[in-house]
Amino acid sequence: MTSIVRGRSAVNKPDALSRDMASGRALRRYSEVMALSSPIWFAGLPARFIDRLRWEWREWHAPSLPSFQHEELDHALLDLIPWREGERVLDVGCAHGGYLRQLADRNVDVHGLDISLESLNKAKSVGRPLVAASGDQLPMRDDSFDTILCHKTMYLFSTPEKALREFARVLRPNGRLVFSTSATQSPYGLAQSAAVRLFGRRNWDFGNRLGPKAWVRLASACGFGDARFYSCNLVMPIVFRVCDRWIVPNEWMRRYARLCRRISGLPIEGVHPRRLAQDYFVTIRNLPVARHLCDDRANQQLLI
Repeated sequence: MTSIVRGRSAVNKPDALSRDMASGRALRRYSEVMALSSPIWFAGLPARFIDRLRWEWREWHAPSLPSFQHEELDHALLDLIPWREGERVLDVGCAHGGYLRQLADRNVDVHGLDISLESLNKAKSVGRPLVAASGDQLPMRDDSFDTILCHKTMYLFSTPEKALREFARVLRPNGRLVFSTSATQSPYGLAQSAAVRLFGRRNWDFGNRLGPKAWVRLASACGFGDARFYSCNLVMPIVFRVCDRWIVPNEWMRRYARLCRRISGLPIEGVHPRRLAQDYFVTIRNLPVARHLCDDRANQQLLI
């Protein structure tokens, strides 16, 4: 009999514990429901709603930084585009050195180049080699880099062909050019161009004149090929900003861009640029055969 009683005790113990735990959970759930239904909780709703409206109002008048456009662009550049340890990279238009630091943390042998001495002074803290020069007149030897990165700088060249030829000269055979551009014929791009013409806004004088396909065609004539596209920010056809003035707040656009990516399910990388995208990264190879043909054409033009 004793053994039978002990057996029943052993079996019933977990059941009792389960009942205690279940009752405890029920009590906590009851407390939560009562708290939600209490007048105090409802009294706090207007204050929370007003705080949210105030935040949205501040976002409308003083958009948060950085721009939502950086989110997918940085993801493409730093996570999707492969970087090898020890790869010799020249960052043309390195500015304050933000991407110098990111690539250096990946053990990439990265060098910075910028025409602005002020920017280079700020980039010194990264501890990487820096050169003050223009991207279309590179003071580097032939075949000296594996990759050239040109982020948010390509549109600044008044003679893009000259810059591309310099890139091809400095890159090693089968080296790659990684650059960013945007959709020039989108409503956003057309609005920017119109604003620059009408208002002559400072820092927007050049504007982006070439889209991803136009850049690839131009680069192909300078010895490049085998392009891949990273289509970022599927926010067409919204005109969210004109020059420095935000029309749709930055944080709203960040949520919208994430929603569009989630709903579409489209991958960022592909062999063609996606029409819904506003911004792009392009990687393109310095092909040895095409490079020799390009050099021959250039020599023929000089003889003429």
